[in-house]
Amino acid sequence: MPTGRYDLALRRLEAACSADYGFRAMAGLYAGTGLTADTSARDVYMAGSVQWHLERSGPEARIVLAAHNAHIQKTPVSFNGRLTGLPMGQHLHNRLGDDYVALALTSPAGHTADMRPDENARFGFAIDDTALQPPEPGSVEAAFAEAGLGLSIADLRQAHGIAGPDRIRIQGAYVHTPVLEAFDGVLNTPTSTVADL
Repeated sequence: MPTGRYDLALRRLEAACSADYGFRAMAGLYAGTGLTADTSARDVYMAGSVQWHLERSGPEARIVLAAHNAHIQKTPVSFNGRLTGLPMGQHLHNRLGDDYVALALTSPAGHTADMRPDENARFGFAIDDTALQPPEPGSVEAAFAEAGLGLSIADLRQAHGIAGPDRIRIQGAYVHTPVLEAFDGVLNTPTSTVADL
């Protein structure tokens, strides 16, 4: 189905509204005043955008989308036991089933771009180049480090009947989630670096 100028303009307007709401939701999350899972609005929009493009492409169309692990995972995102979001990946998995594949990227060492609450920053948070701490026990990063694999990929779809790691890095912290359910695979790079902004 061809995309008309009106359809494209409408989608861009929806993107602007979603981005505005998303930034406000993140500021509320960092301020401790946000609603439960309020950051989900941005992920609903992102999942809808993928679906929008698929509907306007041929039946054999495939999309490769690079996004943060917290957006591509297929399970809810919680911090300190508090539900903070229903990610794009969960919405896409619900819509597309096994046609949706979530490949996480992580590293046991190096640096990351970490978000920090800052009420003076434009969107309520700042970005810092942060050194990664050693992997926590029970994390997928610890499993890669203990195996000594270096640059490698784990196909989690082949892991049946095991508990698996219960957390994965999200910037400099960890999100506790059943990694084998959240992702179809994990790409491990030995050292993470932060690009110059």
